[in-house]
Amino acid sequence: MKPYYEDGAVTIYHGDCREIVPQLGRFDLLLTDPPYGINYQSNKRTASEKMNKIVGDSEIDVSMVDTLPECNCVALFSRWDTAPAWASKLGQRMPVRGQIVWHKACGGMGDLSRSYMLDYEVIVYATSNDFALPGKRHGSVWRCQIDSPSSYSHPTQKPVGIMVMCIERFLVGDTILDPFMGSGTTLRAAKDLNRKAVGIEIDERYCEIAATRMSQEVLPL
Repeated sequence: MKPYYEDGAVTIYHGDCREIVPQLGRFDLLLTDPPYGINYQSNKRTASEKMNKIVGDSEIDVSMVDTLPECNCVALFSRWDTAPAWASKLGQRMPVRGQIVWHKACGGMGDLSRSYMLDYEVIVYATSNDFALPGKRHGSVWRCQIDSPSSYSHPTQKPVGIMVMCIERFLVGDTILDPFMGSGTTLRAAKDLNRKAVGIEIDERYCEIAATRMSQEVLPL
């Protein structure tokens, strides 16, 4: 299995994570933003349509959980309405410990005639039985403002800052896996923190964007 990109700290694979993950070894942290099943650019769907996405439509494929490698901790980004599906499936593999609310400190998407704008996302996390979260205890609301949308190259791209927070607060060890890598924000955060990370992305254009981001070294202050 040949990497799309590799630099000693970060490795990128182009392909379907369901085929690649079983070929990889153990990781300390799986940190990812899986497909939500709802077009993030348009939230105008009925409640019944959203529920249908949660309970089995291919757009939200929770079967990825069945291919997870052994790891100490799993943290998955989600919307409020798809989080139950991920938590339920993940709970079949390891104990789900709770949810983090990421407050974006700004407005969000939404149909203003029917609902308030969503300015937060949920992070569902689970850990193995013998795993203790690192460092001091934090509350369940983490505040990190999103970057300027004009700087994003992916429709659901996360700011590096929230990924840094996740790594610092969930990782015990050195290795990180992101099976839905997108434009590589998890990997960029890991590299900035001197951790090793593997990313998988099915869309080659985002593999190329991620590889470019990884080649941009951070200069010491």
